[in-house]
Amino acid sequence: MVDAKQFNVHSVPSLKLDCLEVVTAVGRGAKGVVFLARDKLKEEILALKVISRDSIEKSNKGVKGNNGIERNEYRRVRLEQQVLMNFNHRLLPRLRGVLTTNKVVGFAIDYCPGRDLNSLRRKQTEKMFTDDVIRFYAAELVLALEYLHNLGIVYRDLKPENIMIQ
Repeated sequence: MVDAKQFNVHSVPSLKLDCLEVVTAVGRGAKGVVFLARDKLKEEILALKVISRDSIEKSNKGVKGNNGIERNEYRRVRLEQQVLMNFNHRLLPRLRGVLTTNKVVGFAIDYCPGRDLNSLRRKQTEKMFTDDVIRFYAAELVLALEYLHNLGIVYRDLKPENIMIQ
């Protein structure tokens, strides 16, 4: 498990909601919604993961973790942000900014225009990827996972929907 203290946390800019133009929702997860957004000041396209504070509070109430200690979803969100801040690898997204309002907590990362591996697979005219394509993505995954493991991070949600294509 990741100990946030081991990371050399760099400063990440705060994002202002009025400086962002939300274009469309691009994904939903158990913890939030990911939007395609444009930073109006920097003219950058970003993926903006947004989690409502209400859902965080609901998740916090009376739910115990595996160790019997009550979970703190804010701590989990901060840890995810700290982990993203320290990525320095071409295959992993970089944290571009953090958004906090009275209603939401979120962060912006590099947008991957190729969507995810599952949607790429569905677009294929044939049912299966070729062996060469499988080897390519497998090698990319091994490199990314090796980098994470060297940081002491165990990624526990590996599935085609979570493999973003640049």
